[in-house]
Amino acid sequence: MSQKIRLGFVGAGFMGQLAHIANYATIEDCELVALAEGRSETAQVVAQRYGIREIYPNHHEMLEKAELDGVVAIMGFHLYHTLVPDILAAGKPLTTEKPICIGVDSARKIVGMAEERGLLYQVGYMKRHDPGSKLVCKMVQEWKASGDMGGMTYVRVTMPSGDWVYEHEPPINKGDSPAIYDAQVSETAPEWMGDLGRQYISFINFYIHQVNLLRYLMGEDYTVTYVDPRSQILVAISDSGVPCTLEIASYGLRHKWEESYRICFEGGRIDLQLPAPMARQRAGDVTIYKQSGSSNEDGPQEILPIVPQRWSFLEEARHFVHCLKTGNSTIAPASDAIKDLEVSEQYIRHLMAADGK
Repeated sequence: MSQKIRLGFVGAGFMGQLAHIANYATIEDCELVALAEGRSETAQVVAQRYGIREIYPNHHEMLEKAELDGVVAIMGFHLYHTLVPDILAAGKPLTTEKPICIGVDSARKIVGMAEERGLLYQVGYMKRHDPGSKLVCKMVQEWKASGDMGGMTYVRVTMPSGDWVYEHEPPINKGDSPAIYDAQVSETAPEWMGDLGRQYISFINFYIHQVNLLRYLMGEDYTVTYVDPRSQILVAISDSGVPCTLEIASYGLRHKWEESYRICFEGGRIDLQLPAPMARQRAGDVTIYKQSGSSNEDGPQEILPIVPQRWSFLEEARHFVHCLKTGNSTIAPASDAIKDLEVSEQYIRHLMAADGK
């Protein structure tokens, strides 16, 4: 492997440009070698802006001709079931956006393929890379290991819809139509979901982040036990018996972003407030509460740790490059992404049960 990590990119849409290519272009340890993008005019301008040397009309040609140490593939997740196997078959480590694909069976096949070849596959759960998230994960592990705060009692996640773009500038778009990928077969929701297939696609597109981060912060798997008929609240129980809720009801405040995590212990609590996904140079705010004595008169201790203000998407890119250079495992492995689709299927099964299906 060369001194700098040689990267190829598949896709230069909104997220491909602004959340990924633009960030990798700032990392000294990597070299932006190639771009596979079906819009030739747009591809040329994107490549010129970010210093990408080679342009290809599709990923097949890029994988065949470009010398790459890794691939960043940012396409619609309905295409990953065919795109990712092509990249893995070429022997290239990769990272994609979330979710890993649509169907659990497809996910298992993809992950199995990566594991058989010993290839790094990082899924784009950038919230795991937020400095605030990493701090909370570390503290939860410490509290569970020490027992100083007693047992974990409850976890609450709130995630109404809101302004996730936060006035981020638009991507380069020359208005040319894509010449590839249209003919690829799109993966669809499993047939057994019926009319709820659309709701499943919406759920894994938007709330799969919270499904994933809940497991990361707790350090435990969990099982969905209830979904209300209006799909506003999801209830789960962790492997150690901790009840969890994911509230997805809209508050109507679409001009802002409100995403919070509250992890409760018998003797303390950790709160995490995450910024909008595209809010750069922002990290999650963390508040730690500890009961300072045995009586209520002592009152709680409130701690506001200083969290480095780093954009989670940039931290995610740095982590991928670091893993490629060192051979380290990623904190967002594709194997874990299978569990997120399994949880999402549980969500749909509970809705079907509520409808008497």
